[in-house]
Amino acid sequence: MSRDAGVDQPAWARGNAFEKKPEGPQYGVRDGQGVELGFDDLDELKAHLDTGKGRLAWVWVPEHERLLAPEEVPELAGSLKKRRLIFAQQDEDAFRRSLLLTGILVLYAAYAFLRGAQPFGFGGLDFLVISVFAFLYFTARPWWEARKGRKAAGNLKAKTMAEEIPEARFELWMEMQKTPLSVFLMALLILVGAAQFFIPDVGNFEGIREGGLDKVRYAQGERWRLFTAAFLHGNLIHFILNASALWYLGRRVEILARWPQLAGVFFLGILGAGWATVEIMPNQLSVGISGVVCGLLGFLLVFETLHRKLVPRPARRRLAAILISLVVIGVLGFRFIDNAAHFGGLATGVAYALVVFPKSSSPHRPAILLQDYLIGGVALVLISASALGALAAMIL
Repeated sequence: MSRDAGVDQPAWARGNAFEKKPEGPQYGVRDGQGVELGFDDLDELKAHLDTGKGRLAWVWVPEHERLLAPEEVPELAGSLKKRRLIFAQQDEDAFRRSLLLTGILVLYAAYAFLRGAQPFGFGGLDFLVISVFAFLYFTARPWWEARKGRKAAGNLKAKTMAEEIPEARFELWMEMQKTPLSVFLMALLILVGAAQFFIPDVGNFEGIREGGLDKVRYAQGERWRLFTAAFLHGNLIHFILNASALWYLGRRVEILARWPQLAGVFFLGILGAGWATVEIMPNQLSVGISGVVCGLLGFLLVFETLHRKLVPRPARRRLAAILISLVVIGVLGFRFIDNAAHFGGLATGVAYALVVFPKSSSPHRPAILLQDYLIGGVALVLISASALGALAAMIL
């Protein structure tokens, strides 16, 4: 069946998934911010793509009335290959620039650890773990991206490019969806974070003490800490990493499973992560939204497996890569990462998806039932109260 029919196809594969192309030039490109460049012929379009400049999203050509993913135009295979090689070279340059600095940092951290020193006020093992993280992010990651980019470019031909169309359309379709609940949740997180990190009288560590999950005070009756602690963070880097993950996974849940499920998984993630860290790590103070992030990840791993026709296989594999990264980070940073909360959130998200959703052969997103609206609404009220409670604990 053709894509234009769109009867038994997911939303991203239908002919009307993308907007109609603009009037004017027959060829052109549009980036994710809506900036458009038009061209009179295919050669001009190719010449623009060959430069590797700009963030490429959609293209348009005379043969189609709507915007397309670049992978849908076989004539652009050569230009896309050049772009991938350019980006791979940029990643390789970043790898080479950082290798000496992060390599020296890791060697120094290992030396300090073996000597029992405390560099820059950190414990020897803590500083070593931080150095390894820096090496992985600033050096190993661009090296891996460069390797993947060159391999992808080497395999790219007009015929093989057709295999990339589902993933390309899915990612572009996801990018254009509106996610008001994700925006609201990020606003709550930023509101609490701004108070914690930028109001002088509150202060970072003071905020943690007043609103964090202090297990002793929790056992003494301050049960509300289970909820307020999720919106507090150990430092600004901790906040940025968690906020980025929440935005990516939260939008994905809201788009694919709809907003009530996002609210439900978010709140249950707070409960599951909090309960797990109280039971498994009763002597460690805990803060952060990472347990909820793991809950969203666990939910998506199950949901997308149950709805295989809704999400292209390459896009589903990215979630497995995130899970592997989470495990590696948890092992390396066991001294200051609350793995119990991560496990509790992950298990909660998995259980929620298994209970709520049966296996589906439909390519369509599940409908929202009345009970979903009720559960999502109640969860949203409780989430908002948790964020406001975190503010009150710090300020009052």
